[in-house]
Amino acid sequence: MNVALVNIFDPLPGESLREGRYGAFCRALVEAGHVVHWYSIDFSHAIKRPRDIETLQAAAARAGYRLTLAPSRPYRTNVSLARLWSHQRTARCLAKMWAATAERPEAILVSLPPPVVGWAAARWAWRCGAALVVDIQDLWPETFRRFWPPGLRWLNPLAFAGMHWKVRAACRQAAAVVGTARGYTDEASRWTLPGTPAATLHLGVDLAAFDAAVRPLEAIGLEKPAQETWVFLGGTLSAYIHWLAALDMMAELNRRGRRDVHLMVVGTGPAEAPMRQEAARRGLANVRFLGQQPYEVFASVAASSDVGLAPVRPEALVLFPNRVFDYFAAGLPVVSTIGGELAEVLACHGAGLTCPAVTGAALADAVEAVLGRGPIGSDYRRRRGEWVRQYDRAHIAAEFVAVVEDAARRRQ
Repeated sequence: MNVALVNIFDPLPGESLREGRYGAFCRALVEAGHVVHWYSIDFSHAIKRPRDIETLQAAAARAGYRLTLAPSRPYRTNVSLARLWSHQRTARCLAKMWAATAERPEAILVSLPPPVVGWAAARWAWRCGAALVVDIQDLWPETFRRFWPPGLRWLNPLAFAGMHWKVRAACRQAAAVVGTARGYTDEASRWTLPGTPAATLHLGVDLAAFDAAVRPLEAIGLEKPAQETWVFLGGTLSAYIHWLAALDMMAELNRRGRRDVHLMVVGTGPAEAPMRQEAARRGLANVRFLGQQPYEVFASVAASSDVGLAPVRPEALVLFPNRVFDYFAAGLPVVSTIGGELAEVLACHGAGLTCPAVTGAALADAVEAVLGRGPIGSDYRRRRGEWVRQYDRAHIAAEFVAVVEDAARRRQ
């Protein structure tokens, strides 16, 4: 079967970033015997740089599939009109490319966002009779509401009515919908035709890659004194992370005499600079910034920590953030501010606590409550529950292949 994947955000083969969701999907499809063509863009969303097209296409060919990179416009920040204009250009270029090609895939998978690219892929699927599978990874344009001044947030659905229409239209045409969290799947199912299959396939984590990356701390130039307790905040410091509440938490723990607790921040993003500046202004010596690090450092610090922190702004509509799966891989109890599905998972497996509010005091209470349960042990593999294997990316990719194959069979 010929399968086309349309995703413009994930790391590509040959890049220095670790493999993401679509890299795993491509590998699984190739291993299942399918012919795979991944459509992405010539600009890296993760590091905001142009891509080396020939090198990446050669790496994809070695992995057994074809890669096409459509033109796009560079943008410096994720929340910007420049990014939306870039998506518009990409969608136009892809539409022209697909109108001129003789390629007729039997299944097309497209990730949303961005809706404009999803709608272009839906039109291509309609023209060539392919089964369309829509993968919802974030709620656009609903999540944009938080960037408006409070008195103008009612304008969001009006300003982005066209974007919302494209999401609904793509879902109506879908032969199957997938969401990276249950809430996303439920939202997509509101717009599908009756009887359209829906599945929740989480972002997950490559457990084998995580285990292979973990090193003793001394091997990566770090040390954890016996009297220290580490709270791990890993991953991109995006706009949806309430970093100020995390600093308030550390200040509150200091006031309570818990100077043994250190916040280990591993990652970068638009919030890193202001978070560093505010921590320095407050004199929070127990907040350590390691910045962007190789995956070996990220995984090793996670495996040596005691708690994983997910201080997510509720209005961001991030329902099951990627970093949480790394926390699961490290066997860390999670302190989260997200209700719904993630809160249920934490409660079901005794895997952490959900804060009633995104405040420093609430986070400090939760961290102390988790630490009060006693030491979690130094061997992260022994403390990692068997239930985590359901979030292994290899397992998720195999389920994805089954979804695509079923969608194509039903479309015949």
